[in-house]
Amino acid sequence: MKFLTIFITFLFFSNSSLSSSHHSHKNKKHEEELKYKIGQIEIEKPYTYFTPNGAKVSAGYMKIENDSKSTDVLKSVSNVSFAERVEIHEMTMENQVMKMRPLKNGLTIKGDSEVYLKPSGYHIMFIGLKEPVVKGKKYKATLNFKNAGSIDIEFKAVGRGYHPDKNHHKHH
Repeated sequence: MKFLTIFITFLFFSNSSLSSSHHSHKNKKHEEELKYKIGQIEIEKPYTYFTPNGAKVSAGYMKIENDSKSTDVLKSVSNVSFAERVEIHEMTMENQVMKMRPLKNGLTIKGDSEVYLKPSGYHIMFIGLKEPVVKGKKYKATLNFKNAGSIDIEFKAVGRGYHPDKNHHKHH
């Protein structure tokens, strides 16, 4: 009987890990498809980190590419049901102190360029979380651009070790 219990437990965990690795593969494939386009603006792989219970803030990250010749501006982020307020922020190093400030006039994306929203840089700040951000769950928001217009996207909640791709931190 003990052998049967151990064998069943082994099968359960074997199948779980097989399912899980298959599931991970699916997520990777789906992750590559997390692109949104409005006009000449393309948004790639929006994500946020999951939060512990009681956390009051979180941040959103992504790559924004402007394929037009003209500058556009991410003016605001709206339709966020999981936070009381949303701001577009920039982090900079001043006198060896990291400072975070809201971009009151939005985030400028020059023509034929890309901007990475990433930790310790530009990011979307979700303030006054109404619920914990749960790993694997997707969170809806609307990005509002000055010229391209508005587009609904989803931020995928991920773990701290996540990087959208290996080249994410090489371009600015």
